[in-house]
Amino acid sequence: MNIQTASSEGTTVPDSSFRHCVLLIIDGLGDLPVAELGDMTPLEAASTPVLDRLAAEGLYGLVDPIVPGEIPNTHSGTGMLMGMLPQQADRLHRGPVEASGAGRVLSPGEIALRVNFASIERGADGLLVTDRRAGRISEGTRELAAVLNDIELGDGVRASLWPTDQHRAALVLSGPGLDAHISNTDPGDSRMPAAVLQCKALRPEAEFTANKVNLFVELAYQRLKRHPLNIARKKADKHCATGIITRGAGAHFTLDNLLHRFGLTAAVVSGCNTVLGLGRIFGFTALSDSRFSATVDTDLDAKIATVITALDDYPMVFLHIKAPDLCSHDRQPLAKRDFLQRLDAALEPLLNSGVIIALAADHTTDSNTGFHTADPVPALIWQSPVAATGETVSFGESACRTGTMQRQFSNAFLLRLLKMMGCKVEAV
Repeated sequence: MNIQTASSEGTTVPDSSFRHCVLLIIDGLGDLPVAELGDMTPLEAASTPVLDRLAAEGLYGLVDPIVPGEIPNTHSGTGMLMGMLPQQADRLHRGPVEASGAGRVLSPGEIALRVNFASIERGADGLLVTDRRAGRISEGTRELAAVLNDIELGDGVRASLWPTDQHRAALVLSGPGLDAHISNTDPGDSRMPAAVLQCKALRPEAEFTANKVNLFVELAYQRLKRHPLNIARKKADKHCATGIITRGAGAHFTLDNLLHRFGLTAAVVSGCNTVLGLGRIFGFTALSDSRFSATVDTDLDAKIATVITALDDYPMVFLHIKAPDLCSHDRQPLAKRDFLQRLDAALEPLLNSGVIIALAADHTTDSNTGFHTADPVPALIWQSPVAATGETVSFGESACRTGTMQRQFSNAFLLRLLKMMGCKVEAV
């Protein structure tokens, strides 16, 4: 396996001649062959003339978001592409990122957990999850969270729930003696119904915190099951958000970033609060709009227009697109193919922007199973002006296996971009 690595030692701030860049992070872009698409992936089955041109005129290949064989999640895979230092990856936990996305910055001593509003019932042996995302509920979550705000859990510990996108939220615990080394209550994408897991301490000092989380999960069920919004949803034959499940506990932390070593500023354009929160943690400017969402209904033209405007002020702009990942999780490969075709058409204005265009993904999401996998993701880099080569490329996973950029780690991919922008990188 020939995977390129990179070093950022000896970096210096670029001079005024450096070029600006947009890096598209397409959430869950990579996929596996799907029978109903003729054993092609959604990307390979999509008509993508813009991406095909960018690959043919530029560089294309595969990127390992983390390391070969390790299954990435959104915050770790995205964090690496946005300049997180590999040696600090173990500091990054989903809970604090989700809280940041909700506008809640943790103070030392506080912990945060990623939360799903879920459809939950009382079973003979405890709480049972019937739908992990409450039908991807998208309305009324602020009203639901309001009954779980500033809750006293005893011993000086208080809990608040902060809604973010759709079924997602962040649980913030404040008070003495908290420890984030606790397990998840989320049973994961197992066969439903599945038991809500007991939160357990991963070290003795965290026993106190685990007990508080279990108390809050039970309290949330008691309050949400009788909430007027859920009563109305039940009458309308919709999934009810009758409880919560938690994962990704983390404490307050700080991270360095590769871009800061070059004195670069950056902006993040997204409709996903998780990614906006990650950008804020890195000190980047978060740009969003009511027209942006994490679903297939997001306004792609408005996102591209925002990127083009931001490139006047920021040398690096990250554009995050969430919808392909959701399609794969819901095992809808045709919807993923169709969305990628819409995205490709929306990218055309970038061709005349005079900037470097790069594209990669945070992870592969298999539309057959709905799960993330450890497979590398397709990636490309393009800069104008280019000389016509006459080469044709059908950009996708298969083509990228033998692409001109070969296979590399995500930090090497980012350093290659920075070098093309004009930063002085010791090795790529």
